[in-house]
Amino acid sequence: MNEPSAYLLPVIPYLRLQLTLEAEEPASLPPFHGSMLRGAFGHALRRTVCVMGPEQPCASCLLRHACVYTRIFEPYVEGEPPPFLRGIDQAVRPYVFEPIDGEGRWEPGSPLRFDLLLFGQAVDLQAYAFLAVERMARSGLGSRRARFRLVRVEALEAGGSTRQLFAAGSPPSTAPAPPVVPPESALPEGPVTLHLVTPLRIKLRDHLNDHPRFRDLAFNMLRRVLELAHFHVPGAAIDWSFRTLLDRADGVRVVSADLHWHDWERWSQRQQTSMKLGGLVGRLVLEGDLAPFTALLRAAEIVHVGKGATFGLGKVVVEGAAGSAGVSLAD
Repeated sequence: MNEPSAYLLPVIPYLRLQLTLEAEEPASLPPFHGSMLRGAFGHALRRTVCVMGPEQPCASCLLRHACVYTRIFEPYVEGEPPPFLRGIDQAVRPYVFEPIDGEGRWEPGSPLRFDLLLFGQAVDLQAYAFLAVERMARSGLGSRRARFRLVRVEALEAGGSTRQLFAAGSPPSTAPAPPVVPPESALPEGPVTLHLVTPLRIKLRDHLNDHPRFRDLAFNMLRRVLELAHFHVPGAAIDWSFRTLLDRADGVRVVSADLHWHDWERWSQRQQTSMKLGGLVGRLVLEGDLAPFTALLRAAEIVHVGKGATFGLGKVVVEGAAGSAGVSLAD
């Protein structure tokens, strides 16, 4: 019997920007402030690039196909999507915010650090992202709109080193050639530990899944990668016939789990209400034939998994079964 051929993920260029803001006045920011950063970024980006004004809905705007705001922050589905993605009107967003510093109080001069990842065509729009971050910092962050300033931007290069793109008082430089998803990186031998570093929110039959099988995880990882490639990488080679790969996921066992549900709240500017968002954090030890899933697991470490990925939820790290991913959100 012939061994099934390996499933190949599409290649997605990406850019990891490592940004540092500096507080200009006392500031208090919420726990896990990725949602706050994303919202402030979106408002600043629209104010920066929109020529139609705030009263013009993006959905009916004649310029939406050429607009930097809709391409980055509010992309729409244009044309007929493949069967797998039918029924959605907005495409997956081609960015992820990864907060680094936790909640607390920032005094003047204190740094606020976070990463912003851009995927596919959004990499070419990095200059607009710089400008939006600079303007959102000046406009103020947190409930009291405390002012910050952008002091440094670095970009992760393909080899793992960083290149400085911007420093206060210096002219900006160009970004390096972007690395790609999935990276060429092997998994540790034997069982591996999948660390859920920030809350993971995936659904099974329209309900949040608090006891995921590896197949559930693999499907959500795969969906995220394929959506990013389809909507944001023109000409990407996408294999939509992934059933065989998912069937092989049934052979990977969760041999131990140390998970708990972590609830947190965010303020929705659009709905003008506080929303409670919970997800799984902790770790799963996986055992079985993981070789077919090497690229998928390594890709998931970069693109995140599940709901809320754009503001940093669903961050996963893969290590040897005896390894540790460090402190998680709930530790």
